[in-house]
Amino acid sequence: MIKLIKALCMTLVVFGLAPTAMAKDWSLVRFSYSSGWDALPAIVAQERGFFAEQGLVVSGMPVSVAKAVAVSLGVGTTDLAAIPQETLLTILGAKVPVTVVSMGGCCVPMELVVPVSDTQTTSLTNLKGKAIGISEASPAYPVLIRLLNRARMRPSDVQIKFLPAARLTQAFKQKFADAVFDTQHFTATLTETKQGRVVTAAETVAKELGNIDAMPLVVRTELIAKEPDVVQKFVNAWIRAQVYIRQDPVDAAKLLQIFFHRQGITVADGLALSWVKMIKYDHYVWGKAEIADAEYNSWAIKTGGLAKTEVKLTGAVNNTFSERAFSQLEKESGANAGKAKP
Repeated sequence: MIKLIKALCMTLVVFGLAPTAMAKDWSLVRFSYSSGWDALPAIVAQERGFFAEQGLVVSGMPVSVAKAVAVSLGVGTTDLAAIPQETLLTILGAKVPVTVVSMGGCCVPMELVVPVSDTQTTSLTNLKGKAIGISEASPAYPVLIRLLNRARMRPSDVQIKFLPAARLTQAFKQKFADAVFDTQHFTATLTETKQGRVVTAAETVAKELGNIDAMPLVVRTELIAKEPDVVQKFVNAWIRAQVYIRQDPVDAAKLLQIFFHRQGITVADGLALSWVKMIKYDHYVWGKAEIADAEYNSWAIKTGGLAKTEVKLTGAVNNTFSERAFSQLEKESGANAGKAKP
């Protein structure tokens, strides 16, 4: 056995694969990300080798509990995390020392749908006193509060019902709610199966509110000070993954299908591709509009009673890594690889 081990070590050395040789140029990063469709940039960066290309060994873990991510970032068992915006606001509200360094997509379409049998409802104001269904932990929640505010209504003027995904897509058949406001991941099922009709279209929601709902990539602030080169490499890979999604959405959809299947969820080809195309992957930095939008969402979450305080992003955003990564990518490609507008 000893001879066998020695022989194996010699083979590793001959081929340049000795453990010390492999490890010295690689950096370990512990990364947490969503277990839903918004995990796509993380999936692509790992599956298509963008992290490896940067010399990163990424220990990735999909998570669905905001508190778990906050605690892990706080104690240092997570270095970077791609999280829903509401989770970012929760983390900042808890004073966890993190910095936003990029985004993982934005502008998810959201719409208001009512049963096809409801021929009277023409706007949100017609739903006063009625139940509006929304998925649990949905990014649509603060947007709904903002829409109510624009219509001069309060959250208490309607019944906001949080429903599991399975119930939300059966909301009208089973009479769980009088209307549904959520992302098109759910509302499309209601309209395509002829259960519901759109009252307020996604284009109208976006135009009236200017909502962006940027999905943040955050890093422990301490890591920026100690290992800025590692953060830069990660962001390099992160942005390249998003460019890849735009260039080959079909392959990205296949990776998303595999990701869900490993969690025991089967997603049809067409549905996976539609999910990929719903989210924009051409913005990487947090400008004034993205920050203002997130702070408005924080106000909405507090107004809706799901948070005690409003959160400001002042001092919590550092765009230099994304700007540097984008600039380098443009130089390499010789073409405009996407948008990096402040």
